Amino acid sequence: MLTPGNPVPGLKIDTVSHGSFDLDADKGENGTLVIQYRGLHCPICIKQISEVGAALDDFAALGVEVIMVTTDTAERAAETAEKAGVSSLRVGHSLPLAAAREDWGLQISTAREGSTEPAMFAEPGHFYIGTDRTLYYAWQQTTPFGRPAISDIVGGLKFTLGNDYPPRGTYTGPL
Repeated sequence: MLTPGNPVPGLKIDTVSHGSFDLDADKGENGTLVIQYRGLHCPICIKQISEVGAALDDFAALGVEVIMVTTDTAERAAETAEKAGVSSLRVGHSLPLAAAREDWGLQISTAREGSTEPAMFAEPGHFYIGTDRTLYYAWQQTTPFGRPAISDIVGGLKFTLGNDYPPRGTYTGPL
């Protein structure tokens, strides 16, 4: 289980049009935001990718690197990026399902009958990771609905960085 204040797994992944991404090397001055999206079949994902792409300057001003990641293939990820109209946003692809579930704690879904969903895919997750590769913020869900607004993420990061706000949810002792 990922716990705030503790290290996250390594992440090395190919991107649609920005070469490879390595969480250890490609971090921002104030950390990295990794957003897992469901895939090409998800119109909510395409909208979110477009919103993240539009907010890249806000994240850059905060010193936060951003990458969108999917278990989709390179071809499907490229089509998703094209539909979302993003070219400067890093879009990683081909995250192994086992890594999505075991390393990142993401839920795995199977295709609904008659849908265009892949046979299996990971559900959404957002991870803000400090420069020391420790988790600050994690948010995972089991459906495509109800994701945090990108403006809320930007505002939360602005508050966090401006006030040296500590990660929450770090207690793992007895209850």
